[in-house]
Amino acid sequence: MRESVFIDTYLRLDEDGDYVVKQTPCPFLGADNYCSIYEQRPSDCSRFPYTDEDVLLKRSAITLKNVSFCPAVYYVMERLVSARD
Repeated sequence: MRESVFIDTYLRLDEDGDYVVKQTPCPFLGADNYCSIYEQRPSDCSRFPYTDEDVLLKRSAITLKNVSFCPAVYYVMERLVSARD
């Protein structure tokens, strides 16, 4: 599938200008809670939640958004803040 078709079919721009899936849960999440396109998933999916990248610190708006729903990001940020104190 061409990238433009994938974007038009499955993604939308949110209020911050980021592409997000049009529906929740993800349309590729199977009944078994596993990704049905895991081997071909988009790079953003394979990189999420970005805890091992500079995105975590350089793109604070994304990080704060992810903290609100992703326990892994919340935990990492909590550890970073407590390590700083």
